[in-house]
Parts: sequence; C-alpha cells; structure tokens
Amino acid sequence: MSTEDIWQGLVWDLYKEHVKKFSHAMVKGMPSEEEMKATVLQILPESTVKVLAQEKVGMVVQFHFMSVYPALEVAKVPVSEVKSFLAQRFGGGKFKLNLYHGINFLSTKNFETEGPPLWKDMVGKVEDTSLY
Repeated sequence: MSTEDIWQGLVWDLYKEHVKKFSHAMVKGMPSEEEMKATVLQILPESTVKVLAQEKVGMVVQFHFMSVYPALEVAKVPVSEVKSFLAQRFGGGKFKLNLYHGINFLSTKNFETEGPPLWKDMVGKVEDTSLY
C-alpha cells in the first residue's frame, strides 16, 4: 500500500480527529502535518478500527459490536467510500467507528448508511474478543 493511499483514507481521518479533539493540542499547539503523518505510520501496525452499530431502544441508545479491523487493513479505504464499505458489510444504519492504538481509545466518527439493516442479524452472533 502506498502512503498516498493512507493520507486519503479512514485511519488518517480518524487520527486527525484525535489530534484536534482529544490530544493536548490546545496546550502544546497543533503538531505539523509531517509530525502527524510520522506518528500515524508508527502506530498503524498496532492500531485497530472497531465498528459498532447504533440502535435506539426507547430512550436508550445501544451500541452493538460488529467487527474489529486491523488499521492497516482499512487505512486505504478512502473517506469518500467509508459509507459504501459499511453498507456492503453491515447494510443500512448508524455506525460508530472507533480508532484504537493498542488498548487506548483515540477517536470516533459516526456514519449513516442506506439500505436494509443487515447488521441486525449479526447482533449477539459476533463476539467482541478485543481488550477494549
């Protein structure tokens, strides 16, 4: 995979959210794009993206584990194709994608897809064996 694919992809987008919202950027100042890219390349092999499906039950929102992907596997999925990636695997619905480095949560992003909710047939059948 070329690094150019990574900079157009899902993991890079999630990592930038982490730096903007969840890091100490406000105190330390924003790192340069080169520094962020170097960090992404360093943490990518140890990172994962967890997919959760959102279901509103009455006044409560539940999140159901769907899958976890090695970040290297989904890093090349272009941001413009994330909805298609989700719809092909899980159908229509609201999804939360969480980026982790090891067991440390970095960021999250929500997506909504169209179509029949195929994911509902997966609830309870897919076990979350991750540590987080």
